[in-house]
Amino acid sequence: MPERRKMPRYPLQLRVYMPEFDRWGRTSDVSIEGCHIHIDAPVSEGHVTDFMIELPVVGTVCLQGYVQHHNPGEGGFGMQFVQVRFAEEQGEFYTIFANFLKCVPHLEKIREYYDRLVETGRLRRCLPPGGEGAAGG
Repeated sequence: MPERRKMPRYPLQLRVYMPEFDRWGRTSDVSIEGCHIHIDAPVSEGHVTDFMIELPVVGTVCLQGYVQHHNPGEGGFGMQFVQVRFAEEQGEFYTIFANFLKCVPHLEKIREYYDRLVETGRLRRCLPPGGEGAAGG
């Protein structure tokens, strides 16, 4: 099937909270238009809900979306963001989220530079005790 998405997507793992179900989950694929959320929640396609995404360094933003597709076997669902024109606070949260995403390509370049230094032996990857760092490695 050909790719239909118009906006870049990033493999970001961000914490997500859905107050309607009192459940935490994670994103795995994020764009300005939506994201994939891995969470155990009883949703079906078309379900509209509020949710929160924790943005590193920035803070938590409250967004709203609807379930675009749901495949229980895949462990989550695709969420399309909804912007409510009359909800000023939600619009501001969405603007913060959009500005955060604009920084991601720069962060990816920094990560590529770090990886190159490790691969060439100029630097060794620093890992905290007990596992990998937040960005993986």
